[in-house]
Amino acid sequence: MKTTLIRIDTDKPGLEIIEQVCSCLLGGGIVLYPSDTVYGLLCHADYKETVERLSVLKGYKERRPFILIVDGISMAESLTDGIDLEVREILLQRWPGRLTIVLPAGNRCPEWVRGEDNTVAMRHPADPLSNSILSEVRIPLVSTSANLSGMQPAMSLAEIPESILDGVDIILDAGTLPPSSPSTIIRLLRSQGRT
Repeated sequence: MKTTLIRIDTDKPGLEIIEQVCSCLLGGGIVLYPSDTVYGLLCHADYKETVERLSVLKGYKERRPFILIVDGISMAESLTDGIDLEVREILLQRWPGRLTIVLPAGNRCPEWVRGEDNTVAMRHPADPLSNSILSEVRIPLVSTSANLSGMQPAMSLAEIPESILDGVDIILDAGTLPPSSPSTIIRLLRSQGRT
C-alpha cells in the first residue's frame, strides 16, 4: 500500500483535496490529518474492519471506544436514543467547538465504536478542514489522535511513529500545529428519560 502525502492549508483546504480525502474514507481508507487540536486519524465509523485496522495502528491490545466527529445535532441524534431539550440546548451553545458529549448509543450506532456502558462519544469540530470533510462525506467519522497508545499526541509529522505514517492511506501535512486546549468531555446519560 502506498501512502499519499498532501500539503494542506487547514483554513482553505481546497475542494479537490477534500474530495480525494472523502473518496479514501468512503473506500475504507484511513486518513492522517491536522485536527483542531493535534494530528489525528480519521476513518469511516461504519466499517468494522477499518476501525479494527485503526486500533492496530494505535497499538491497542483490546477493543476501545472511539470518539466520532459529526456535522451537527441531527447526525449526532441519529447515533443515539434521542437528544432531549436540555442536552440540545447545551449543544446549540457549545457546538461546533471542543466539546465531546457522551450519550446512550442508539441502534444505528456501530457496536465497535461504543463504550462498554453502551454509550457513544461525539463532537462537532469547528475547524474548516474537519467541517469541509464532514460536509462532503455526510457520515460520522472515527477521530483519534495519531499516536501510539500511552504516548503524547503529535503536533507535527516528525512526532508521529513510522508505523502509523506507513499504515495510513493519506497524510495531510499542515506543518507544526499551534498549541491548543484539548476537547472537554461531558457525559449526559439522562437522554430521553433515562438516568
